[in-house]
Amino acid sequence: MFKNNKYNFTAILLWMAYFCHGMQAIIISQNSQFFATKWGLIDAADLSDAKKLAAATAAVLGAVAWTGIGKISFLTFSGPLSDKIGRKPVAVAGLAGYVVMFAGFLFANNIMMANILAFVGGAMTSLFDGSMNPALFEMYPENKSTASVLGKTFISVSSILYPLFVAFLATNSMSAEIGIWLPFILSILVFLGSVFAPFPDLDLQKSEGLKPAQAIKELANRQAPPVAADSASSNSSSRAKFIIDGTVLSLFALSIYSNFYLFQQASKIYAQNVLAMDSTAAAAVTSWYQFGGLVATIFFSFLMARGIRDISILVISPIFAGLAGLAVFFFPSPTVLTFAGIVVGFCSAGGLLQMGNGVLNQFFTSNKGFNTTVYYFVMALGSYIVPQAASSMIASGKAEMIMIFVAVTGILSAVIMAFVGKRYSHIFGVSIFSNSKSAK
Repeated sequence: MFKNNKYNFTAILLWMAYFCHGMQAIIISQNSQFFATKWGLIDAADLSDAKKLAAATAAVLGAVAWTGIGKISFLTFSGPLSDKIGRKPVAVAGLAGYVVMFAGFLFANNIMMANILAFVGGAMTSLFDGSMNPALFEMYPENKSTASVLGKTFISVSSILYPLFVAFLATNSMSAEIGIWLPFILSILVFLGSVFAPFPDLDLQKSEGLKPAQAIKELANRQAPPVAADSASSNSSSRAKFIIDGTVLSLFALSIYSNFYLFQQASKIYAQNVLAMDSTAAAAVTSWYQFGGLVATIFFSFLMARGIRDISILVISPIFAGLAGLAVFFFPSPTVLTFAGIVVGFCSAGGLLQMGNGVLNQFFTSNKGFNTTVYYFVMALGSYIVPQAASSMIASGKAEMIMIFVAVTGILSAVIMAFVGKRYSHIFGVSIFSNSKSAK
């Protein structure tokens, strides 16, 4: 995969961009008390007042919702824009936006500025989605899954390390701003490197005098694997209906994303507000959640390489994420919450969202750009709905209901995929639990 590939350096930069994204996704929730005082939502002297702190924390989570608005706003055109003007301009623009966002968090002193910065973060993440994954696929056309898994891995690693770093700063009475300077400096370095890095479509533009859109189409043609004609498969696939299968799978994207995104954003706050855990122990819950997701990404990749169908994983795995939420609700304790973090990370955040998109494109083998845009657009609704729901529950003094939300979305995801599994068996004529390699 990496041997004699001139784009290895560029790929590392893009994976490091995902490393920055892992921190961007949780920077507000992990520094909620710091931002609450910095944005004038609560006085430092009132941090020990549970009611005032809960109200301030709810307002901070409200800012996270603007990340979802930014993501939704830009997601609809980021992919087509990347197809039209090239991967590099869109990727570099996204990284430039990250630099502005992290810098802004150092200076923002009111909730309005915070909302704008959160919006920028979500918008720039959509630029990442529309440019960096396609670029990685073009750099490693024969190892697309590995390239995608590595991106997810970098997100998981930073999501594990960052909460621990924030907790380290708090434990040692160090300035919380250091936790913002770190991703700010790193994003600058990645941005500068990407400005000078080569991209496959850009090289093709230069060597053959093609326009960006032409170069991308030419790359797709040259890198496309030979397709074996299989009339039975073709006829089966044609029976899939986007109004049914596309809609249901997109709803799965919303439910599974809401499940793990809520836990990611609210677990630390839940640990402190409901279970009275200290900041270090609360941050560790998030890190264990991320660790579970990291292990699952590797484990599920291994299973699929051995012929286990992705859709069978999607039917079974979310059930346990839902049960983990119920366990915390009925038996609230630091130990149960920590264990639930591992389970939700493994059974929900471990690549299930990406697998769902893969299943969608098994149902519909053409118009992959359109399919993916619809799928992730519906998913992105969760990045707005979830923080708003969490904020409402915390503000009303019902933070414990967060775990009911986790339970419902986990079980709902499994129910949705059970329906999809029946459709899959009907359309493709195979059991979702059959081995894909032995079926060939």
